[in-house]
Order: sequence, then C-alpha cells, then structure tokens
Amino acid sequence: MGIYFQIYNFSPDEKTQKPNGLIEYEVIKNGDNTKVFAFTEEIASIEGASANQTTVEKVLPLQNLEPGEYTLKMKVTDRNSSQTLEPEATFTVK
Repeated sequence: MGIYFQIYNFSPDEKTQKPNGLIEYEVIKNGDNTKVFAFTEEIASIEGASANQTTVEKVLPLQNLEPGEYTLKMKVTDRNSSQTLEPEATFTVK
C-alpha cells in the first residue's frame, strides 16, 4: 500500500532552515486494537524536506497482515512551534 502526503509550513530550525519535526506511523487492527506496525522518522531526514513543504512517499508491505480492517494513524509534530497533526485512514486487507 502506498502512503503519500504533503506537509506544509513548519517552523524552520534557525541554523539549518530545515524542519525540526517527527512523524510517527502506527497500524492498528480494528476490532481488537492490536498494533501490527510502528515506525518513526525525523522529518529533516526525508529527501527534499523543507520548512515550506515536505512530501512523504512510503510503501507499507501488506503481505504479512491477516485479512480484516486496519487503521493507519500518523502523528506529525513540529517541535519548533509545538504543533501536532494526527491524521488517520482506514483500509481493508482481503
């Protein structure tokens, strides 16, 4: 499953002018709320990341997931402005 989203308007780091933030990914199996996947990455480490716009492109392998409904939860934190976004999306594995 491909994950693609863009993040805008981070408060830049004074020295590097890069975004100072973190993205946390978590996949939960709906029904029993079992965490099946978790991953964290620094936004500044993403290729092409800037305070104005950062594009995130990931591939989540699904072959090890049992059939059922899941929720992808993300937490995007801008450390400089102390702002957080928490988007989520549901998907089904058949």
